[in-house]
Amino acid sequence: MNRRKFIQKTSAGALGLWGFNMLTPLRAKAMATAPNLTITKVETVSFSNFSYIKWVRLHTNEGIIGTGETYPFHAAASSVSKDLEWNSWLGGLLGTNPLEIEQTWERTYRHNAFNVTGGAEMRALSAINIAQWDIMGQVCKMPLYQLLGGSYTKPVRVYNTYTNGMKINDWTLEKDMEKIARFLVDQGIKAIKFCPFDKVAAQNNGEYISKNELDQSLEWIRRVRDTVGYDLEIGCEFHSMWNLPSAVRIANALEPYDVLFLEDMLLQDNIQAYVTLNSETNIPLVISERLATRFGFREMFEAKAGEIAMYDLTWCGGISEGKKISDMANTYYVPTMLHTAGGPILWYASTHLAAAVTNLFYVESVYPNWHDRDSFFFDNSPQVKNGIVLPPDLPGLGLQFKKGLFEQKDVIVETIAEK
Repeated sequence: MNRRKFIQKTSAGALGLWGFNMLTPLRAKAMATAPNLTITKVETVSFSNFSYIKWVRLHTNEGIIGTGETYPFHAAASSVSKDLEWNSWLGGLLGTNPLEIEQTWERTYRHNAFNVTGGAEMRALSAINIAQWDIMGQVCKMPLYQLLGGSYTKPVRVYNTYTNGMKINDWTLEKDMEKIARFLVDQGIKAIKFCPFDKVAAQNNGEYISKNELDQSLEWIRRVRDTVGYDLEIGCEFHSMWNLPSAVRIANALEPYDVLFLEDMLLQDNIQAYVTLNSETNIPLVISERLATRFGFREMFEAKAGEIAMYDLTWCGGISEGKKISDMANTYYVPTMLHTAGGPILWYASTHLAAAVTNLFYVESVYPNWHDRDSFFFDNSPQVKNGIVLPPDLPGLGLQFKKGLFEQKDVIVETIAEK
């Protein structure tokens, strides 16, 4: 028996292809169940009250609708969606089978890369990919985490992001750090991520931080430690605002506080600068929600520029690419985190994928989003309980839309293309 026949005839062969050819047997089953499934209409959905969120909905001839999301998705990315639909190189989404997820991704990515791919193109592709996986789950009558080989009982651990723009009980970090820390510990959440150095970075354009400014920023860290000790781990976000010498100085000053990670201290475009920074600190570096595709992360892994890979499913290329990034990271024994400080469907998709990856560190959560905001859109937004979140145990992404959501006057549904 030759190698190809052996792979085709054994489950071991199917599992061996798992990492980059996700769940081929189930895909084959889905294709057999719906061989003539085609996309008949593409819509975008925007919200007056949440202008940073954009959904892409793929309608099919069988009445199954898949919904994806990205952000911020304004005029540029909307235009990209229209270009994706009509460009002759791509062949268009209309009339294609939405279950052909890998072919759609590769065709779209190659077209965009040839014409200098950018943020808007990748955000549009990410939204389309998420919508396709939603359809796949509905066709297979399985939740996405199962399609990806995950487990409903896997504990998906979260930390909570908190900035002064994200309120719990109207508390601010500057005035109410102690209340916030105690609240999160009482909720069973074991880690917080906040941005104690952003104010100085904005004042100084990230060019310099003085000793006094350093001490003032460290006061935020001390207040958490004095209040709850190590019951609440601390991750620091830097929004890529600093130059290399300042980043080194900050990292050295944080060493005594044993913080969990340092996220995006520098812009992501110079991996060698991160290699230098990494050699100057023992604190794990997180890189980067601003990278897209496995190709973007490859250099990080090969250069040993950071210890944790973080991606955003609505930016990195979608669920397909997020799984591949995690699998690639796993070959370097690098854990992965999922960035979720965006729209509500990102939160759903991230909980599903997190239940499937085997090198998960944390999933980001934003308490005011899943606890309050998301009830505008859905009846079943995944809730964090005792620091753990579970994905919906429903077909596809498991989205249960609010009744009448798409008929509300502040919800704008636009048909991009229709067959």
